[in-house]
Amino acid sequence: MTMEEVREYERATQEATNLKIGSFPPAISISDTPLPSTTRGGPNSAPSTPLTTEAPDFLAVPKDRPRKKSAPETLTLPDPGRRDSLFKLPTGTWPFQKAERPSSE
Repeated sequence: MTMEEVREYERATQEATNLKIGSFPPAISISDTPLPSTTRGGPNSAPSTPLTTEAPDFLAVPKDRPRKKSAPETLTLPDPGRRDSLFKLPTGTWPFQKAERPSSE
């Protein structure tokens, strides 16, 4: 369908609707009456310019909460250089590694 065909279809549909239900005057009227000064210039959903630079009460900075007891104070990772470390290196021979040293156990 071309845009011209769409426009023709919409015009014919609008005419048929008007014949069936009749014409209604617009629900919104535009007048030259000046608006009160308290009326904002934009829609109600538009943000207004804040009057102060302080955050509103509902955006206050949260109070310090005690730390959860289950959380560690610091994160400690195992040391791969220590023998008693929980971190274990794979025990395979890698082509780029030097020969293993004999253990002193």
